[in-house]
Amino acid sequence: MSWIETLVDSYKESETPTKFIFWSGLASIAAVMQKRVYLDRYIYTLYPNIYVFIIAKSGMKKGTPITLAKKLVKNANITRIVSGHNSMPRIIQDFGKAYSLEGGGIVRDAQGFLVTGELAAFLVKDPDALTMLTDLHNTHEHEDFWENSLKSTGVDKLKSPCLTILGATNEEHFPDAVPNNAIGGGFIARTFIVLSNERGQLNSLTRAPKSIPNIPKLSEHLQELTKVSGEFQWGAHSKDTYDDWYYPFMKTVDGHDPTGTYNRIGDQILKLAMLLALSDGPDLILKESNIVEGITVGSDCIQGMKMVTMGAGKSNLAYQTKIVVQELLNAPDNKLTRANILSKHWGNMTDFDLDRIAETLRSANAIDIIVAATVVTYVMKKETISIYQKAVRGIQ
Repeated sequence: MSWIETLVDSYKESETPTKFIFWSGLASIAAVMQKRVYLDRYIYTLYPNIYVFIIAKSGMKKGTPITLAKKLVKNANITRIVSGHNSMPRIIQDFGKAYSLEGGGIVRDAQGFLVTGELAAFLVKDPDALTMLTDLHNTHEHEDFWENSLKSTGVDKLKSPCLTILGATNEEHFPDAVPNNAIGGGFIARTFIVLSNERGQLNSLTRAPKSIPNIPKLSEHLQELTKVSGEFQWGAHSKDTYDDWYYPFMKTVDGHDPTGTYNRIGDQILKLAMLLALSDGPDLILKESNIVEGITVGSDCIQGMKMVTMGAGKSNLAYQTKIVVQELLNAPDNKLTRANILSKHWGNMTDFDLDRIAETLRSANAIDIIVAATVVTYVMKKETISIYQKAVRGIQ
């Protein structure tokens, strides 16, 4: 059993969605590894730092994976951790200074873990914050230094930067954390969107679980990984497995992805494969199974991206339209009555709003509107359903 599997299994009695624990583990490995391991892409060097956003409704235990990752990385004691209410200028300023680790040791490079339980509150509103984070994600482009010349007073300089981010929010607050202008600016394309509204194991916690997560024990694997460095090698058949997916998929990429995720998914999947290999052990071999799993979990994040960004348009009813589309996608036979939607979302839209949305969707050939006596029913067309499923079908 890999370290990630052990981690997930230790939370099997938790109400937190399983995939949230899985991704907190991946982010923890990425934060610990920093720039010590890499994959030679010949034209550039690929490092396994990742940005991960966990998104779910309020009350879905999003705080558990955030707290877990902070504890795991803190116990590894190799990198700085930034959390709480921060401004991007302050973060850049702090990363430009040397950092003392607990028990000794100094981090001189601008490498660390940005982790927050509420994305919207993490970064004080700054129009340049996501632009800087987008640029910093491309670690290979800043091997020696990264300079911030956006400020009016001098220039900040970061030495060999490498950031990993793990954040959580709900869909309602997502636009506050990632405004519309960042949707197509490359930030979302560099971020894994982990979306789930399926609760894990229902558990009142009035009685002790059979298995309680042992954080110090789970941290031991990460502490061992801090001793690992070097170049990843391709294992048997792993190159062929990657190519068998890559070429057919990239030939299907069209211009209907405003985020740019499709064009960047290749490197993103290789980052996942590296982290999954490190979960297996310190060998630095990309096994075929790591590539397959990377493709699988990456596909789920593409679907999550599509779901949370579909309401990012400029229309004043964009968010409400997103709600209607999501409800129809998840409904049995993809149909709902007008009354069903209004009763569930009366606080988000009026009957007049819903009528405008439905007429717009019908004009776009996305739904049919069926009227029988006084009952109005909306039915999503098969063609529309296939559009939202295309990402998953295409990448698998």
